[in-house]
Order: sequence, then structure tokens, then C-alpha cells
Amino acid sequence: WVNNPEFFITVCCHPPGHNHLCHDSVAKVVLESFTFYRRKYRCRPELLVLMPDHFHMIVKIPDSMDLAQSIRSAKRWICRKKGVCFQETFFDHRLRSLASAQQKWKYVNMNPVRAGFVSRAEEWPYRYTLSDFE
Repeated sequence: WVNNPEFFITVCCHPPGHNHLCHDSVAKVVLESFTFYRRKYRCRPELLVLMPDHFHMIVKIPDSMDLAQSIRSAKRWICRKKGVCFQETFFDHRLRSLASAQQKWKYVNMNPVRAGFVSRAEEWPYRYTLSDFE
């Protein structure tokens, strides 16, 4: 059994194809939500990248927490604060090796570059790393 497993998570908005998340006021609420959960030891976000209609996250979850419940709770809070609607489910994949973690980190980090929004991942204003959650 792995202590505090690390996950790659994708959460999609509803309806797809619209810019729900890439607004400064919405991004602030999303960041506040996961900062709150970090302070309460519910999760340890390591990378969060908001895209217009979904977000990706690399996150560690304590053994004592239920991943699905934590994500549902965050989605509910973001919806109440900013009216963002999410699809009922989400995608998660436990990262079982360093190689897998590095591959998913690169995938998440480069998402705005692949989408043509920026030329370098660090330029994307809706990209948050561990230090942003402190």
C-alpha cells in the first residue's frame, strides 16, 4: 500500500467548449479552494492548470481522505461561489512511478502550450505550483 498516493486528475466543466475557468475572478476562487484544502490537510496540490473548460491537477491525497469526496466538495464550493458547473464525474489516475509522475507533470504543464495559448508553460496565468498554495 502506498502512503499519501499521488494522482493525476482532470475535472471538466459543463457545458464543454466554453471558457468557464480562465477568468481572474474564477481562477482566484479555484486557487482559494485548493489552498483551503491544503491547509486542512485534505490534499497537497503540486500542479494545477486551468484551461477554459477543464482543469488538470497533480495532487497527493492523505490516506485518511476520500479523493472523490474531496473533489466533489471543491467543485460544489467553486460552483456556489462563481456559478461554474462541472460534469458529475472526473478522471483520476494514480501515479505509480516516478516516470509516470514526470510524464503527467509534463502533460499538464504543457497543456496551454499545446492549445496555442502561450509559447512557454510558465507564461500561462492560470498555472499554479505547490508554492502558490501556501
